[in-house]
Amino acid sequence: MRFAPIVVIRTLAFSFALFSTVHSSGQSAWRSSLYPADWVPPTREDGLSFADDAFLQDFSYAGYRMGQASLSPEVESLFDAVDGFGADPSGQVDATAAIQAAIDAAEANGGGIVYLKPGSYRLSVPSGEDRCLQIESSNVVLRGAGPDRTFLFNTTTEMRNRRVIRVRPEDWGSWTSKRSEPILLQRDELGPTRSVQLESLAGLAVGDWIVLHNPATEQFVQDLKMGAGTDGVDWTDTLDSLRGLLYLRRIETIDVANRIVSFDIPTRWSLKQRDGASVWKPASRLTDVGLEGFSIGNQRIDKSGWGESDYTVAGTAAYDAHDSFLIEMRGVVDGWIQNVSSYNPDNDNGVHCLSNGVLLDWCRNVTLYRLRFQNAQYGGGGGNGYMIRLNAAAECLIAECEVGFCRHGIVMWRMQNSGNVVTRCYDHDSGIQLADTQRGMTAGRGSDHHGVFSHSNLFDSNRLERSYFEAAYRGDWGSRPEHGMTSSQCVFWNTEGLASHANANYIVHSQQFGYGYVIGTSGEASAVRLSEKRPNSAVRTAPDDIVEGEGMGADLVPSSLYQDQLLKRVDSLSADLIFLKTESSLQFRWEESPSFPWVLQKAADLANWQTVVNGAQGELEAPLLPESSFYRLSVR
Repeated sequence: MRFAPIVVIRTLAFSFALFSTVHSSGQSAWRSSLYPADWVPPTREDGLSFADDAFLQDFSYAGYRMGQASLSPEVESLFDAVDGFGADPSGQVDATAAIQAAIDAAEANGGGIVYLKPGSYRLSVPSGEDRCLQIESSNVVLRGAGPDRTFLFNTTTEMRNRRVIRVRPEDWGSWTSKRSEPILLQRDELGPTRSVQLESLAGLAVGDWIVLHNPATEQFVQDLKMGAGTDGVDWTDTLDSLRGLLYLRRIETIDVANRIVSFDIPTRWSLKQRDGASVWKPASRLTDVGLEGFSIGNQRIDKSGWGESDYTVAGTAAYDAHDSFLIEMRGVVDGWIQNVSSYNPDNDNGVHCLSNGVLLDWCRNVTLYRLRFQNAQYGGGGGNGYMIRLNAAAECLIAECEVGFCRHGIVMWRMQNSGNVVTRCYDHDSGIQLADTQRGMTAGRGSDHHGVFSHSNLFDSNRLERSYFEAAYRGDWGSRPEHGMTSSQCVFWNTEGLASHANANYIVHSQQFGYGYVIGTSGEASAVRLSEKRPNSAVRTAPDDIVEGEGMGADLVPSSLYQDQLLKRVDSLSADLIFLKTESSLQFRWEESPSFPWVLQKAADLANWQTVVNGAQGELEAPLLPESSFYRLSVR
């Protein structure tokens, strides 16, 4: 559309306001007893214990810049992979080297956008490598023209332990890598805290990144009731593999006189002197790296051998597909993947990926926004067929994503996972693999806390169809350490079930250590299961988890725990609403945020606001309204 000469006006801080809740069922609005209207975030002064007390944590820190900034900050330098580096957008010539050269140039520049214009780009794994493309520097964005216009197609089918795209620092960014001597804690922290007292402040300064570590000692394992049991599971003989709790935090203040260090995000489990809890400086990390605006797929494997354990048998299709991922992001703080989808690159059986979709490892405050991943060829044992997998991730946000036709949709695995939020996602048709020619059932299903005590995570305002959420004791499944106790203090808030899975008559199964919470379910399938997943495990997980409002989620206030907590934590939120005026119309533009779905409103008197667009997505063209009209963005 052509515009007459225009003036671009940026308004001064359009304020956000929550809409009153709409109750479609006609029932009375209700609140959780754990979340009264005057709820405030728990602090160490409250004297709470993660292991012994029932309470809701503050989950508002999840996502890029803790949910307080839109994705894709402005980057000045543009590296066009086609015009500048010769990448072929027709899909006829392998473009791997050309795109990697553009990435390398952006890294040498100190950052930039690597742009993939509309087209299809053929990729392959270079000889001697374990990935097609790799980003190893901060401030680099790989950007396509949109998931319906830019397509990446990997032709390599021997993908065992390989990735199509990997983002990681050169030292791999593990929180276990120590760059300073550990300093012991001088007091126990049994509940949420944003400060610790240390034996020394040697080498620490405001702004430093630190790791808070509670080692997995025998006493720690016994606290979790994961010593020797009647099912043969015993974590006390795998302490080194467990690693213990690890929280990546940034120092905000230091009280020198009392040797107290305060940091940016609360802890998610107890830290004890008994176990040798300590603080150290970790390895490096990447920041402000992103992948956005493209679709990605893999040529299918044309072999046989898709059984549950065939991933261990060389020469089978499952062996070649095992532990492959379309995307891995590792060692990243404040990064994102947005508007990225899997797709079928002309496979005759509809395959999108050989095994897995997206992996986050040693990441904090990464946002996955509007991803659509589905149709795994292999969904066998050993960790295959997962669309979004969090290995070691903290305070990450998964918003408005769709996962389906896979073994597991969203998986949290290992005790380094905490504080993550999954919100407004659609999870459907789990327990499926495509294999050779048609979809078949797999032994695993649902989206789950898969093992080894991922804790203190929030599943908020999600929809399920022929799938379910689970946080239950898994016993001796998995290699050592066995999956065992999968979770504690996790919350399933306002979950809608459109249809039950064929193998389950529930949409949430919660059997967590200590306390877990299922608050509000709704829809045609709204049942909650609290019973054992494995026999004789209740002795480890007692008491039963807390359930409120089964079948009543449509009337739950607030409808989103994450959004409400973020609004409570941030005193005021603002956005720049840009409008372009012509003789007959206004074009509104604003930046999207994964944290909130926008609503554009208008009013003539600043008192009676009317909705123009509900669930707006960044741009709107509307008839010209009277000069006396006002506009604002609100939170749905």
